[in-house]
Amino acid sequence: MRPVVLVTAKEMQAIDRRAISELGIPSLVLMENAGVAVVRELEREFGDLEGKRCLILAGRGNNGGDGLVIARHLLNRDAKVKVFLVAEERDLSQDCRVNLEIFKKLQGEIHVISPPVLSKLKINLALNDLVIDAMVGTGFSGQLRGVLPEVVEMVNECRTPVVSVDIPSGVDPTTGAVQGQAVRASLTVALGFMKTGLVLYPGREYCGKTCVVDIGLPKNLAGDIKRRLTSGQIMSELPKRPAWGHKGTFGHCLVVAGSKPMTGAAYLASQALLRAGAGLVTLAVPESIRHLFPPGEVITVPVAETGAGCFGISSIEPLLKIMERKDVLVVGPGLGSNPELENVIRALLESWQGPLVLDADGLNHIGDRSRLQSIPEKVRRKWVFTPHPGELSRLLKVPAAEINANRMDTAWSAHQELGVNLVLKGAPTIIAGDNRMYINSTGNPAMGTAGMGDVLTGIIGGLLAQGMDPFLAAAAGVYAHGRAGDHLSSRYGKRGIIASDMLKVIPLMLSAEEGEYAGQRHYDH
Repeated sequence: MRPVVLVTAKEMQAIDRRAISELGIPSLVLMENAGVAVVRELEREFGDLEGKRCLILAGRGNNGGDGLVIARHLLNRDAKVKVFLVAEERDLSQDCRVNLEIFKKLQGEIHVISPPVLSKLKINLALNDLVIDAMVGTGFSGQLRGVLPEVVEMVNECRTPVVSVDIPSGVDPTTGAVQGQAVRASLTVALGFMKTGLVLYPGREYCGKTCVVDIGLPKNLAGDIKRRLTSGQIMSELPKRPAWGHKGTFGHCLVVAGSKPMTGAAYLASQALLRAGAGLVTLAVPESIRHLFPPGEVITVPVAETGAGCFGISSIEPLLKIMERKDVLVVGPGLGSNPELENVIRALLESWQGPLVLDADGLNHIGDRSRLQSIPEKVRRKWVFTPHPGELSRLLKVPAAEINANRMDTAWSAHQELGVNLVLKGAPTIIAGDNRMYINSTGNPAMGTAGMGDVLTGIIGGLLAQGMDPFLAAAAGVYAHGRAGDHLSSRYGKRGIIASDMLKVIPLMLSAEEGEYAGQRHYDH
């Protein structure tokens, strides 16, 4: 199963132009392929189309032309087809007009939407079995205008399944932004390549199921695009566990975490490390909370602390001693907010040469981020930072709202500036590093509870301990973490799941072979 490439609107338009002008693939051929591919997807999703009443909403551009090809092939399958044009015939693009004329010659039923026709459209939307949204495509941005907002409102009010061609009308194909009205589809069929607006919120909420269909665009036209959607394929990157392996084979991790107010974060991160396959885990905690960690698989070491029950300057020397002969360092969960922590974090980062996961309060106490530049780039490339928008906001001095509005660009620029692999947590989580970007496809609202980030930190650290490439460890860790949440949610619902529930599910998610995901065609959100 090949990774799903994600393209922006501009990138998609450039790919189309190159296919047509450089390779000589006629645009009408691409349009025909698109229409045929969508009809095949309709058959997979809805079964035999014979006799089904299908209403196609077609725009003036190539997306409308795709809709008219779909209408023609639905006629061939003996479906009952009606086309409603949301533009005057004189305004149609050349290829769209060609397919309209073909449809006319087949005596296909066509209506041009005008104020008097809107009432007829409303009735027909309720009476049909399928509605095909082919009004606007990747050339759209901003807000729907003219008659379109009213049409979209009618579509969203009807109870008929809606299939959007390439992208739901009204969703920005690059950012996923929705200004005003947008179609809420049951299924979105992306043509050629998945658009970034289909996986970024709020657009992702409007898509229903999504899938990508081949329309004959050569894959190498997107060869320079390094943006991917995580899928089961990432699991094939997990390191093998040799039959002769032992606890030393799979890495010894040091976790520096916890404080008197927040002991749970340290527990969850260290347990997740083991559940993800690390061989040995040592947990360093402030000495006053050592008694809260019962004997078990994790080696717990008390460390000198401040009067507030946090790590401080007196903790640095013992922590540096404990760091010796460890393979992976995990820092941050539940450290608290003591001012001395900035000295602790600086000392750890400046002394550590190996793989690292820095999370939560570890990120909050980096201080001046320019100090990271003194650490060799080859070292920082082994590191994974896992901020949520608030933590990244404090680190970059950029408002969290601005980060959420530009998640892809912000994650990429932060990765470039800091020189680390960056996991920007949220919906969706974005992983940037090693000149590549993944946008995660798993996870759900049930995971919006305390401690979930600590579990993710542990999973990534566990994969690093087994020798996985840092960027791939981050991407696979995020995917498996979200899949564990999906597994639990499918059984227990979207409320009441807690972070510790994830611990027993993690090994199952990380043990699944790629073949178990090979049949995945739809990306349900």
